[in-house]
Amino acid sequence: MGRGAVALGAILIAAGGGALGFAFTRKATGGMKPEQTTAMTEALVRLDGDLKSERGKVKERATSLATQLPVRSAVGGDKDTAKDALERGELNWQPTGSEIDEMGSIIDGKRVTFLVQPDGKSPADHAGTPESRIKLVGTDVMLLEVVNVEPPPVVTEGVPQGRPGYIAVSRTVSIKDALDRLAAAKIDGHFELMGDTVPIGSDVAAGVKSEARPLPSLPEAKIVVAIPEIKAQLPIAIVGAGAGAAGLGLIVMIIGLMMGSAAKKEVRKAAQTQPGMGPANRPSVRSIETKPSDSLPPVPAGGFGSGEASIAAPADIGPGTMIGRWEVIRRLGSGGMADVYLSRAKGEAGFEKLVAVKVMHPHLARNARAVEHFLDEARLAARIAHPNVVAIQDLGKIGNDFVIVMEYVEGVDLERLLASARAGQRPVPINVGLGILCRVCDGLTAAHTALAPDGTPLSVIHRDVKSANVLVSRQGGVKVVDFGIAKAATQTHMTVQGETKGTPSMMAPEQRVGEKVDVRADVYSTGAVGFEILSGHAVNLDLAALAHLGVENWPHLPPPSQLRPDLPIELDRILLGAMSFDR
Repeated sequence: MGRGAVALGAILIAAGGGALGFAFTRKATGGMKPEQTTAMTEALVRLDGDLKSERGKVKERATSLATQLPVRSAVGGDKDTAKDALERGELNWQPTGSEIDEMGSIIDGKRVTFLVQPDGKSPADHAGTPESRIKLVGTDVMLLEVVNVEPPPVVTEGVPQGRPGYIAVSRTVSIKDALDRLAAAKIDGHFELMGDTVPIGSDVAAGVKSEARPLPSLPEAKIVVAIPEIKAQLPIAIVGAGAGAAGLGLIVMIIGLMMGSAAKKEVRKAAQTQPGMGPANRPSVRSIETKPSDSLPPVPAGGFGSGEASIAAPADIGPGTMIGRWEVIRRLGSGGMADVYLSRAKGEAGFEKLVAVKVMHPHLARNARAVEHFLDEARLAARIAHPNVVAIQDLGKIGNDFVIVMEYVEGVDLERLLASARAGQRPVPINVGLGILCRVCDGLTAAHTALAPDGTPLSVIHRDVKSANVLVSRQGGVKVVDFGIAKAATQTHMTVQGETKGTPSMMAPEQRVGEKVDVRADVYSTGAVGFEILSGHAVNLDLAALAHLGVENWPHLPPPSQLRPDLPIELDRILLGAMSFDR
């Protein structure tokens, strides 16, 4: 009766929690819509690319003109000299578009203009000294580059003749088209450059929250947009029903636990009256033994078995601690299920080998289901023999502690590598990024196509593909690790229907809501990892967190080639297609 009440309470709590989750992830009003986010990203990338390109062209043009011998000769003369050189065709000036080329000299400390092309154009306002300037003029951005021109060395009566001059090249770039596209997407704000602004739509109204988004290669320029307040639409009826169901479930569960506790007291009281059932004769919980599995790798000679003494408590494990025949060097990391230690095995004639030893947390070793989770990882990974998958070398039990011995990869996980690249603003080279991604795919393909001893497919699905589970060695090797929550057709332990395990930010939508998954869930997560590697931007695609955006335009990410213009455009379809909402 007590167990039934506990189960009913759990069901009511789960149902109430589900109703509350549904209510609180309902689509909200306000905020920037997906199509506005896309328009903003496109505008930033396009403006940044256009201005960066034009700025480089202006500088190159001015430098090129300043080194021409006819120009160097003309600046040492006067206006008539420059005009004659132009008419004779010695000054081969052919400005295009909005470009204005100007030549002149500094005479008695003042700027004197000799020549302006195209004829009739007004020269830019400058002092004739070297400078690079960018200025907002209406809906145009004016780019100016002024460089020095040294006249040819001419010596008269031992005294050098000629005076330095200058070349000034200016060009305007229209931003009206980009601003119009933002206005068409119903974005309010303004474009700002060096304190000057031009409005977008209705600009930012008083009291409305705004956000400034600078151009990546031009910190002097930014787009300031209004961010309307987000107001969630909570269905009150569903919130009330969910809270009520959860509260009732909690009460029922407490009653069930109390009933169960009372029943246990009666059982213990009755047991004490039976011979051979005193406290000294009760079986220890920590004496759990796992049944041998056909898929378990054999324990090598000199390995370990259940007869050995238990390992020291996790807090006491340090350099020099022995785990079976492996000596601990240092702790590599800790997760929700186990600690991992860098260790070494020593043999005859000075033989030494480094390994990674994974020790299950002692408190989980009392849980048969957790133990099966832990053993499943070794059983599955031991069947995947591939250079892009971390190899399992041993598996066993030391006293009451479960241990997996794995290949040690000297290097760093991909998550840290990408974080370092972003912090240093050093994008991963495209060929290197594609190489890493291809090797991740190779390792996962080996898992997806692995076979059992009888030749039947294991149908392994990793289910937690993310950059933290990809190791990159110092020698350039790439290996997929951590099959701790992998799923296979022949698994001893099977995940409960509706149970969600994995990393929400990289998880396929069907996996996030607890549906049955197949290899396409790994394809989705691999696409997200590829997006992070190649675009240089981190990804968070948690369906629950993004539910208010809806599924239209999923995955709500700009094409990678817009974030990084040197990427092949074909990658947009491959990566975003892998992350589509519809599996």
